[in-house]
Amino acid sequence: MRLLLNLILLCSLPYTSWAQTKSSNEPRQLSLQECVDLAIKNNITVRTTALNVLQDQVALEQSKANLLPSLNAGTNFQYNVGRTINPFTNEFVSQPIRQQSLSLTANVELFNGFRKLKTIKRNKLNLLGSQYGLETQKNEVTLDVVEAYVQILLNQELLRNAQFTAQSTQSQLERTQRLVEAGSLPVGNVLQLESQHATDELNIISATNNLALAQLQLQQLLLIPEDESISIIDPIFDLPDSTDLPTSAYEVYQQTVTNLPQIKQAQAQVDAAQYGISVAKAGFYPRLSLSGGLFSQYSSVAPDQIPVSGSENVPTILPTGDFLVVPNNVPGLTPGDRIPIFTEQDLPRDVTDNTYLNQLDFNYQRFLQLSLNIPIFNNWQVRSNVANAQISLENAQLNELNQQNLLRQTIEQVYLNVRANAQQYQAAERRVIQFQRAFQDTERRYQAQAIDVYAYNQAQNDLTAAEADALQAKYNYLLSLKVLDFYMGKPLTF
Repeated sequence: MRLLLNLILLCSLPYTSWAQTKSSNEPRQLSLQECVDLAIKNNITVRTTALNVLQDQVALEQSKANLLPSLNAGTNFQYNVGRTINPFTNEFVSQPIRQQSLSLTANVELFNGFRKLKTIKRNKLNLLGSQYGLETQKNEVTLDVVEAYVQILLNQELLRNAQFTAQSTQSQLERTQRLVEAGSLPVGNVLQLESQHATDELNIISATNNLALAQLQLQQLLLIPEDESISIIDPIFDLPDSTDLPTSAYEVYQQTVTNLPQIKQAQAQVDAAQYGISVAKAGFYPRLSLSGGLFSQYSSVAPDQIPVSGSENVPTILPTGDFLVVPNNVPGLTPGDRIPIFTEQDLPRDVTDNTYLNQLDFNYQRFLQLSLNIPIFNNWQVRSNVANAQISLENAQLNELNQQNLLRQTIEQVYLNVRANAQQYQAAERRVIQFQRAFQDTERRYQAQAIDVYAYNQAQNDLTAAEADALQAKYNYLLSLKVLDFYMGKPLTF
């Protein structure tokens, strides 16, 4: 009877599922992979870690750009009132002066102890480590989703089992009522079965609530609001025998220790810390840089005529503005006459009007500079930087060792869980078979009125409990298998 009811309900499930998909309130159906993808896409921690990856990418690009020369342009404007210096004559004047300067400078570092190259290599490893960190975070979300997904599968089967039990009790209750009405059984049998049926309905309510809670937990992992209904796709899977499992946890560890992102991240952090020491030691080396620039300026107090840029100077006789008075008794000259005094100066051959552009052209300057900076004593700053970099390397090495230990311990626990759950599942399946046989025998004896209803209810409750235990063991085994598959690099599919 019970097996027939189970078969009928199982056959009706596809139709029920199809009817739901055709309804106006169709829940969103998701496979395990779709749940994983959606959770990774929406998870805030994953998105924050992805931003950290972008920051490391920017740092790497900047360290590469630091190899290029720098180029800067600038200008400033001044308006001076009061006593100030005329930039053309270097004399003090009291008139207002408007001045503007323009500059274009470039600088390139020729040698810095290979600090910039080491920094690029370190930033590449930092970026690689953050990318592995992002993969680690995605894996953690994946495992959470798998656990929630399997929990829903378990609660769905527990709900079906409770419904099967309730329908079996209902069928037996209807048969007993007919026998009581015919006078073949006492009324107490009906009352006992009604009590059992009420217990079955309570179990259905409990199983329904547990399923709703499991679905809510999955929706929260996916960041889907509770009012948006979802349903998962029931997978078809076969559970392997314990003989198909790896021979030891160490075998699993050897397969995973070089592949998991948390181990690769720790290794990248060690390599980056080693380059960090080289970057710090670069401070002991001299720095050689080359710089050059262009400069010009304009001033409102320049004379009306200014030399043409590049014009040669030629000797020129110019009056000084002073005069010599002719003394008495100078033959050929009249005493008292004033004779102008001239002087010879080197002046530009060509001049031009003092326009803005002409003055900028006249004041145009260029320079080229080679600088060498030799560190002698800087308050032990470089030595402290090297010491801190060495400490960072030791921390990274300890973190790598810790990650390896944590992975080994986790795999040992997962492997032990798989073995234990496999044995428990096999034992629970054998136990269900025994209780099914016992219940079938009890059901035949009850129908033959060889036993009372109390014995029948007890046999049914024992079978229900055994089936629930078997389902729990089944999905515990399934979950532990999926976790083991994850660490072994296998796809998380059913």
